[in-house]
Formats: sequence, structure tokens, C-alpha cells
Amino acid sequence: MSSSAGQRSILVVDDTAANIGFLLDTLSKAGYRVRVAPDGESALEQLQYSPPDLVLLDVMMPGLDGFETCRRLRQLPKLEKIPVIFMTALSDAQDKVRAFAAGADDYVTKPFQYEEVLARVRLHLTRRELECKLAYLNRDLEARVVARTAELKSALEEVEALKSRLQQENRYLKQEISEAGNLGEIVGSSPALQAALRKVAAVAPTDSTVLIHGETGTGKELFARALHAQSARRDKPMIKLNCSAISAGLVESELFGHVKGAFTGATERRMGRFELADGGTLFLDEVSELPLETQAKLLRVLQEQEFEPVGSSKTLKVDVRVIAATNRELISDVGSGRFRSDLYYRLNVFPVDLPSLRERPEDIASLATHFMQRMARKLRKPLESIAPATLSKLNAYSWPGNIRDLQNTIERAAVLSSGAVLSVDWELGPPAAAVGAKESGGTPLIPSGVSAPAGEPEAQSLEAIEREHIIAMLRKTRGVVEGANGAAQLLDMNPSTVRFRMKKLGISKFDYLPDTGMRSGTSP
Repeated sequence: MSSSAGQRSILVVDDTAANIGFLLDTLSKAGYRVRVAPDGESALEQLQYSPPDLVLLDVMMPGLDGFETCRRLRQLPKLEKIPVIFMTALSDAQDKVRAFAAGADDYVTKPFQYEEVLARVRLHLTRRELECKLAYLNRDLEARVVARTAELKSALEEVEALKSRLQQENRYLKQEISEAGNLGEIVGSSPALQAALRKVAAVAPTDSTVLIHGETGTGKELFARALHAQSARRDKPMIKLNCSAISAGLVESELFGHVKGAFTGATERRMGRFELADGGTLFLDEVSELPLETQAKLLRVLQEQEFEPVGSSKTLKVDVRVIAATNRELISDVGSGRFRSDLYYRLNVFPVDLPSLRERPEDIASLATHFMQRMARKLRKPLESIAPATLSKLNAYSWPGNIRDLQNTIERAAVLSSGAVLSVDWELGPPAAAVGAKESGGTPLIPSGVSAPAGEPEAQSLEAIEREHIIAMLRKTRGVVEGANGAAQLLDMNPSTVRFRMKKLGISKFDYLPDTGMRSGTSP
């Protein structure tokens, strides 16, 4: 409602010309715009067409009297709040009560007093203006409360999401810390190692996907961490997933997360590794073990940087650099249909091949010393050096389990040690020089403590010894390679490595299950 009198309009409803003339003159001089209506019907018609700011309404009129006109006026939604002042010559209190019951706000008595009319008009226009302002402020306050409530709800949801993320990151980091004892710095100065490190330094500052290939125990995770530490993402988390340690039914939930109720046991929303790694790096160890269906979904994330959690139709966008690792020849898996060719080429943007410990024998001593020093601190033992005979033994061994094998050997020696000098007092296996003659065919599987049979050791090659040992384990497990009490477990090898060696050594089912009647050479 406007604040100046000249912008306010008043409707005078009266059937007496003298009264209309007086009010028209009085109110116009006071700056109001004045309209008139001679009866109730015409007043109601004007009110609906163009509502005024105030109504001066006579009580006694032909047709509709003032009481009925006021009642009808109050029934119209746009007019129910307009101030109505009755004009009456009646002094009976009952008539005044009827006027207020009909919806009047006030009354003035005839004959009119100039000052009284103006005072009551100003009072009710000011009251109406304050009511309008209060209603506007209330609406504005309500709108602000609604907006603020929505903001607070959104902020609370963000806090809950952040809390959930922090809890899951904390759970993940606790797992990482518990596994930290198996990790260490990249130690060594051999040309083969330095060549791999130069590759890491070259690709680390980029966002290129890296595929790390190396035998079991060569330190693929350490190289992945070195890539992350030298990248622009170093201040964000590096999240790890060992694809071979997760069952096929749960791997998608681990990668992409799930919503509450997505499957039996999904009692709350859980963030996947991709979401946890947003802005940072995701390390997929043993990526070759992913099921084909999951490989297709992984390919989409690598290409589009988006995915849907299990059980959700909401697409999430992420910014994640992927580093994958494998101990298998993925191109062979592509040929056999176990691995998607499009995913292989998407992962193999920048390959990094890690040397086996056999290919960097000059690093054995420094690695052994590093592990000894770490175990001395962990076990609180006064270990200061490694016995020369032990160093010779370590340098002569082939280390089929690579650096992890060496680390485990040093840890065992440290536990058994009682002085300042660390010694390995048990037989590790055949010398590295003998193994080197057969390296072109892959890593020979010569278990610790196994030697050539007595009688004619020169007549039997290392591969023949290895072949006999694998066949013996397969016979013991009735041909079962994977799982509990399988040949791979007895040989302490990855099942894929056992199959590779079986193929390389020409071991068929006929060799370890002669009753099958299959001819020699049939693939297992």
C-alpha cells in the first residue's frame, strides 16, 4: 500500500447528494482520490472491478442496506481486508453492534465533523498500510526460513556425506596402516631398476593411465605409490584395490560403491574406491582378475570418468587417475578371451615393466641390509650387519618370489638371530647361475630345499626337476590347481603362474591323471 495520500483511493457509498458533496470536497482537499457509488449494488460492482484503499459506507440505503453490502463485500477474497467505515445517524448501540458484526472496522456519525472524518480515515489507512507491510515481512521471513532450512538441510547432507567419506577413508587407511609392514622404499641402484624409475619420473606428472607389469613380489605397489607421490595429485589419496582378493560378486560394489538396499546386507550407502579416490589415484592391483562384466564397466569409467553405484540410477562424476598392475601377460589373456582388448589398450597407455630380482642381483645386498635394519627396529634387536657367508648365499639364490621372498627370508633370520650379525642358516635353493641358463622360458619354479635326485645330477636339467615337482603336487591334489589345498597353494605360487609353467613345461592331464586315458600334450 502506498504511503502518500494522493495515491490512496476512497469509495464513498451514499444515496444522499449532500453527504456525497461534503465528503468529496473534504477528502479531495486532503489529497485522496475519491470515487462514489449511490447504492450497494453499484458499490459491489465497482469494488470487484477496481478495489479502493478504504470504503465509507452509509447504513440506510434503498435496495441493499449497508449491513448486507458489507457482509457481501467481506465474502470476496480480494476485498476482505479493505477497511470499511460505516456512516450512520443512528445512535442505538444495537445498530453499532450489527455494523461490527457485518464486518465494519469503525463508524462516524452524522452530521459529519470534518476533523473526525479525516482522523478516522487516516487511522484506518495507516493501520491497513502497517498490516500490509507486516504481511510482506512475514512472507519474506517465511521465504527466508524456507530457503535457509533448505540450505541447512543441504549442508547437513554434505556434512553427513563428508562424515561417511571420512569414516570409510579412515577404515581404508587403517587397513593400509596394518599392511604397511609389508611395504618399504624403493631400494637399489642397478641399471634395470634405474631404467624403470626413469619411466616413473617421466609419466608421474601426467594423468596418463599406467600399466605396471612384473612378477609377484617385484614391488608393483611401491612403484604405484612412487607414481602418485611424484604427481600433481600427491595431496589427494591413493586408493588401492587388490582385484584378486575380492570375490566376483562383490568387486563392483568395492569399485563403484552401493546404495542402501542394493542387495542383501547393504544396510547403508557405501562409497566405492573410485569415489574415495576422487581427485587422487586408484591403484588396481592384479587387474587381470577382474570379471569380464566388471571390465566393461571399468572401461566406461576410464573413458567417461562417470559411473553408477550398485543399485542406483544416479550417475556420479569423478576425476581419478588409474594405475593398474599385473603379473600376467595381459595380451595373452586378450587372445584367450579372458581380458577385453579395448580395456587392455586403454590401460596400457604407458607400460612400466619391473625387473625381477634375478635381473638386478647387484641390489640384493642393499635390499637385504634395508630389511635387516627395519626388522632390527621392529624387533628391537641389536642387528648391525649381515654375515659374509649369508650375503654370498643371498646373492647365489634365484629368488623366485623376488623382493618379497627376500624380505620374508630376512625377517625369518632376524627373528632367529640373537647377536649383532644376521645369518641365514638354512638352504635357500639352487644357485642363481644355474637358474640363469633357463631364464628365457620364464621364472623356474624350484622350491626351497628341492635338489636334483642323487645318482646322475648332471643328466637332469633344472626344468626337469621343476616339471617333476609340479607333477608331484598335481598328483597330490588330483589335478586341482586353485583353492584351498590346491597345487598353487602347495607350491606357494599364483594359480596363473602355475598354469603358465605347466604350459611351458608341457605338463598335461595324462602326466598327473594317467587313468583319464588322455594323450600326452593335451592342455590341462
